[in-house]
Amino acid sequence: MQSARNVIERVFIFALVCGLWSLAYLGVGHWGGGRAAPTLSWDPVRAVPLVSVFVVPYLSAFVMPLLLLYTMRDRATYRKYALAVAGTIAVSAAFFIFLPLTIERPVIEGVSVFDRWLATLYANDRPTNLFPSLHVSLAFLFAFGVSHDRPRWKVWMLSWAALIAVSTVFTKQHYVVDALAGALLAWVAWRAFLKSVK
Repeated sequence: MQSARNVIERVFIFALVCGLWSLAYLGVGHWGGGRAAPTLSWDPVRAVPLVSVFVVPYLSAFVMPLLLLYTMRDRATYRKYALAVAGTIAVSAAFFIFLPLTIERPVIEGVSVFDRWLATLYANDRPTNLFPSLHVSLAFLFAFGVSHDRPRWKVWMLSWAALIAVSTVFTKQHYVVDALAGALLAWVAWRAFLKSVK
């Protein structure tokens, strides 16, 4: 069992990182919402159909970080991991500011529950903060983190992260290049984390 002090510390660190995410993603998105931003006419996302059921794995990304509260037991490792996540968020925010992009979203005409969920997502999440996909980078970084202390979960966690990455394209939330860049950023942050714990 983890001590109460350890649990309080990791919840506090988790809350700080969530606050940084809010500032970086929501803050930059709100600030940059009125700026002119280009679209990427060459990206393959234009050939990908909208499949609203992919909103389910897309939204599941918000559940993934909660696993870290229970799986990464070592306090020092958890702190260093939190720094890797914070660094990923900060680097992404810099790209959002200096390389703004937007994406054309289709009109959702269906009436399924997934259509309604996706329409709600569109209404509450501006088509900004695209490159690199923070959704993808954090999904892979959380998958790496959980797998670090739970090696048997590795295949499941990486498959989940990959499904989240695919979902960003099929929901038209990101370009393909955003997802690839997000995965690369996660890998770089993870390698830096591994070096820090050696």
